[in-house]
Amino acid sequence: MKIERISKNKEVNRVYVEIDSMPISLNPLLANDYISKFILSAMYEPLTKGKNCSIQKLDDLTYIIEIHQDFLGDSLLFLKTIQFHLNEENYSPYFKELICIKNALAVYKKCLSPDQIGVSIINNKTFKVTLEYKIDYLVELIQSIFLVPVNTTTLTENGPYKLFSHEANRIVLRRNMEYFNFVDSLVAEVHFILNTNINNSLSLYEMGEIDITCNTQFSHENTDLKNFEDFCESELNLYFLLKVKNRSLLEFIYKEFPREKIAKQLEGVVTPLYNLLDFHAGMGDIISTVTDFDMPLEGEKLNLSFANFYPNNLIIKEIESLLTQKDISFVRRSFKDFESFLSTKENPDIELSLVMPTYAHYSSLIKTFIYDYSIDLQKEIIEAMNNNELQKLTRLLCMTQHYIPLLKGKSMYLKEPSLKEFHMNELGLLDLSKLTYL
Repeated sequence: MKIERISKNKEVNRVYVEIDSMPISLNPLLANDYISKFILSAMYEPLTKGKNCSIQKLDDLTYIIEIHQDFLGDSLLFLKTIQFHLNEENYSPYFKELICIKNALAVYKKCLSPDQIGVSIINNKTFKVTLEYKIDYLVELIQSIFLVPVNTTTLTENGPYKLFSHEANRIVLRRNMEYFNFVDSLVAEVHFILNTNINNSLSLYEMGEIDITCNTQFSHENTDLKNFEDFCESELNLYFLLKVKNRSLLEFIYKEFPREKIAKQLEGVVTPLYNLLDFHAGMGDIISTVTDFDMPLEGEKLNLSFANFYPNNLIIKEIESLLTQKDISFVRRSFKDFESFLSTKENPDIELSLVMPTYAHYSSLIKTFIYDYSIDLQKEIIEAMNNNELQKLTRLLCMTQHYIPLLKGKSMYLKEPSLKEFHMNELGLLDLSKLTYL
């Protein structure tokens, strides 16, 4: 059974994709917000084992990467990309991900020259990576979108689509004729269309104004559409975390926040999350650092901050209810877009944050939050990570000094049934290399 809709874009070989905010940056080396990465994943293709390269492990510290001969990108360009991230002057948000490479930290601190990093070129399409220490996620790391080929400051648009226009409420991509796996019969254009009103998504889809609804903006009020062929659902590593300055309040909210209630209320749009790594565990034993019950003083007003996107407003209402329960005064401040939310200079007392891993391995989230633990706990967590002790990590990572996990999101969206080969992975990134209409 299909949703009755006007399908007008198939004839002109275009696809219209709904987004709930505009990208902050279309530079894959620096983009750090989800919508930017979402769009960039159609324009830039990272190294992908079995698709455009092979990755061979020689020993615990040495890997050989051989790039497909027709792939847009060579060994030198990938070396330049890594050197870009390890140049402090570029302010890369990803340099910490690469310190596992031999001499990377010394290069970043300018103790060694960039050519002394543990990446050596074997030939135009083959290079070797030597690690500083053993890790079990090098393959996942190499396949990150921030490691696309770059020539000095010029990016190589090596994905299936290239940027055609960037307007206030729309981004248009056209087929990349130089893409290594180019097929002329595939979709010619992909339009990313901004819609900030979740209540309009279904009508826009029915009228044919969009062919794919936003995967992070599917209302729980539309879950009756799950029985239609148009409906798609997949895992998404989108974590709703709460940052709280006051430790007693942090522990109180961790224990009392009604995760199961919200998950049920939102009809499965989110699932309960009790630890940072989503190991499907229940509530953890808090490693408390509180000696006295030092809740905020009477009369003290806390600043509560969040980006006003679905379902953040519903989550915040539950936080406010818990604060009211403890007679804690607060001032709510919402931001209409992620760019203003991320760029604010304020340091609120309570902040709802959305976090996604950089690459598809739990170590990515550990790296994000490791510095929000005491030195002793940092050592214990890193040791457990290196030994892959998941049960121990589950216990240690139920919260940091300032963050608690609340919920995990899912990808839910409607898609024109005649549109095939639209793929989205657990990081919410796209593979449109074979996108076509039947």
